[in-house]
Amino acid sequence: MTSGTWKRLALRSLPWLILPSLASAAEFDPLTLVAGLQRELPARTAYTEVRFSHMYDRALVARGELEYLGPGRLGKRVDEPYTEVTTIADGQVTLQRGKRKPRQISLQRVPELEGFLRGFSALLGGDAQALQRDFELTGSGNQDRWQLRLAPSDKRLRKRIDAIVVDGSGDDANCFSIVDADDDVSIMMVEQLASAPLPEPLTQKNVESACRGGDAAK
Repeated sequence: MTSGTWKRLALRSLPWLILPSLASAAEFDPLTLVAGLQRELPARTAYTEVRFSHMYDRALVARGELEYLGPGRLGKRVDEPYTEVTTIADGQVTLQRGKRKPRQISLQRVPELEGFLRGFSALLGGDAQALQRDFELTGSGNQDRWQLRLAPSDKRLRKRIDAIVVDGSGDDANCFSIVDADDDVSIMMVEQLASAPLPEPLTQKNVESACRGGDAAK
C-alpha cells in the first residue's frame, strides 16, 4: 500500500461524531456554537456514511460506530458492508480490515492529517480559539437549522480537503461531511439519522437535504 493511499484512507476514516445538544440562543453565532460542543468522554455514536465519488457510478454506503476518547484519540469501526477498524492514538494511525494484519503509519509522516486532527479535537473539545488556528470557521442559519463550515488554513491540507461541514437541526448535529479537494463528498449521518431510511433516489442533493432537515426530492 502506497503512502498516498494511506493518506487517503486515514483522512476518509476520520470520524465525524455526534455533538451534544446546544442551548437555545436568540442569535446564531458560530463561535458561541462551537463553545457549546464539548463532549463528555467517551463519546460514541452509530453512523451511516454515504460517499459520492467520481470514481464510482453509484454512492457507497457504510455503517458502524464512531468513538472519540479525547484529544488525539479517535476511532471508527465499519460493520457493513465489510469489517474494518481505524484508530488514531499515541501519534499512530492503525488500520485493520477483517482478519488481516493491522497496518500502521506515523502521524509525523502525514503532517496534513496531524493538523486536521488538531482541528477536529478542538471542535469536539468546544475550543473555538484552538479551532481558528487551523481552520477558517464560518456559520449560517439559525437555532432551528444551522451549518458550520471549516476551511483548512494549511496549504498541504487544502490539497486534500476543501472543507468540513457540520449540519444541525434544532439542538442536534445531524451530519458531518468531508468535501475533498477534487469535489468527492463523504456524508456521515449520525444518531437518529444513522438508523433512518436513506432517501431515494440516493443522490448527494437528497442526502444533504435530509441532513438539513428538509424533505428529500423524489
